[in-house]
Amino acid sequence: MTLSTRRLSRTMIAVTATAAPIVTLAPAVQAAPSGTPQLPQQPLLPNAPTTPVAQPRFLPTPAPTSTVTMKVSAAAGVNVRSGPSTSYGVVGGYAQGAQLTGTLTSNNWLKIGENRFVAASNLTRVGGEGGGGGGGGTEEVTRWMDASIGNIRSGPGLGYPVVTTMRKGTKVQGTWTSNGWLKISSGKFVSGTILTSTDPGSGGGGGGGGAQEVTQWMEASLGNVRSGPGLGHPVVTTMRKGTKVQGTWTTNGWLKISGGRYISGTILTGTNPGGGGGGGEQPDPAPSEVTRWVTPPLANVRSGPSTSYSVVGSKAQGTKVTGTLTSNGWLKMAGSQYMASSVLTATDPGSGSAPGPAPAPAPSPAPSPTRQLILETAAKYIGTPYKWGGNTPEEGFDCSGYTKYVFAELGLTLPRTAAMQQAATTPVSNPQPGDLVFHGSPAYHVGIYAGDGMMYDTGRPGVPTQYRVIFSGVSGYGRVDGVG
Repeated sequence: MTLSTRRLSRTMIAVTATAAPIVTLAPAVQAAPSGTPQLPQQPLLPNAPTTPVAQPRFLPTPAPTSTVTMKVSAAAGVNVRSGPSTSYGVVGGYAQGAQLTGTLTSNNWLKIGENRFVAASNLTRVGGEGGGGGGGGTEEVTRWMDASIGNIRSGPGLGYPVVTTMRKGTKVQGTWTSNGWLKISSGKFVSGTILTSTDPGSGGGGGGGGAQEVTQWMEASLGNVRSGPGLGHPVVTTMRKGTKVQGTWTTNGWLKISGGRYISGTILTGTNPGGGGGGGEQPDPAPSEVTRWVTPPLANVRSGPSTSYSVVGSKAQGTKVTGTLTSNGWLKMAGSQYMASSVLTATDPGSGSAPGPAPAPAPSPAPSPTRQLILETAAKYIGTPYKWGGNTPEEGFDCSGYTKYVFAELGLTLPRTAAMQQAATTPVSNPQPGDLVFHGSPAYHVGIYAGDGMMYDTGRPGVPTQYRVIFSGVSGYGRVDGVG
């Protein structure tokens, strides 16, 4: 073998040794040191399966919830419910001025304890804390009316008077107050609990305003027509159920008809009740002259066909009167003299002899300041939707919820149901405006007597709070303690 051949062989051996894998023997098969006895080799066992250790699951830490202190601002007090909406049951209540501490929910209710919630719209923050979602601020927001009809008040709380109303879907803009009311203009506030941030879209059955003329029909048994688009405007006349009207919607859901007169959209319907294309308009009674007799001991004569007109005289029981009937059931006599049909009868009560001459007209005594306030307060809520179990204008009223709320605004306490109110009042046989009128014994219905056979009440689903003729079945009248 030549020298070059030997060099090449050594080089190949070195390269092969470098590339060969290194094998490491397990300790059991390595040669034991000299003098150490050999132990039998144990077979190598496969690795035991291992269960993977679950990694701990970390839940997001909820945002800290701040505690706030609020004071009851509603004059009628506030209900405590078992959950954060009016669909939960009432479990208690607090009077105006009570201070409550708790945390605000996302829908603006104050949680004051386990299963105890109060609507923050009835509260005012103590200490001026800020807060989101109605906690105050100068940034203008846009909202839409979410209730069927919502009250607009002169201040940010239920204790302020209603200045107008808005129908569902009406768009409003303003800034939040610290207690969750939206200030939409000077002296006009709406509760955030009846607003929504979702645009319901256009074309919602009137109430958004517009110049397009529409046709509607009176849905209430007797509906008020006012001089302006709101409950604060005086009543100028009334219309019977089924009367056809035409006009244009205002931005707050009133229909402007001819002569600058307005009707709340909540007592109108777009469905012709006449059916069959016959026009649907309820015709006025025939203008022929009729004869009637006075039924109460003394009945008022007014200058116009409703109790909103002034008293110009009176007539005694049994007096014969003649005239023509107006569309709302009043008897028009000579000149500007009107009597309500509820105080008249078509049956001659005499025994053949003509009734004696009527005494000289004497106006009825004016209602006391308290009674006048009762009637004015009751009239503010005409148009509020009916809701069984309803206690506030925002959620709607049932009959006893309405009477309780009206009297509470004047600081007078009534129990919750019609039967309980009947038991709590003093029965009277000669009612005065401001007394309660009951149907049934125990009562199943209650309203506020307005005089001349009329009352304020809310009676059934689909018919809002209204001023109407007292229907048959009256079981009695009751006087609330403190009215006098």
